[in-house]
Amino acid sequence: VLATPAAAHGRGDGPPHHRPPPVPEGVSVPAWAELTPKQQQALAPLRESWDTLPASRRVMALERAERRARWEAMTPEQRERMREGMRNYRDLPPPLREKMRESMRAMRALPEAERKALHARWRQLSPEQRRAWLELGGPGIAPEPVPVQVD
Repeated sequence: VLATPAAAHGRGDGPPHHRPPPVPEGVSVPAWAELTPKQQQALAPLRESWDTLPASRRVMALERAERRARWEAMTPEQRERMREGMRNYRDLPPPLREKMRESMRAMRALPEAERKALHARWRQLSPEQRRAWLELGGPGIAPEPVPVQVD
């Protein structure tokens, strides 16, 4: 029995690792004609196949294009700060990285004003102070540690 083209490309009854992930509920997957001119320009290499791509691939392509646009809109200083943050995150031990992810999820759930205040406070801290806060759970989860005063 020959495999169907759909199965060969992961759109049929192939193994789960070949199937595209489902599109999250509530996420819109526009057809090519529904994309904005800016989105069409960013996704131009996919123009011919866009409407036949699995919805999950289209969502991922849109997300990548949005990230690329945000990156390109950053100043060189903002990009360097982002690179430094990525390096710092990469250098954290796995347990602290997990605490950081949990803290980021908690931060997203906070009201905007509170989230901005915590971000501002975080940026004012030294790497050692940030690590101490993260070890307690991090912003949005644990209160900021009180520095020990030496007499």
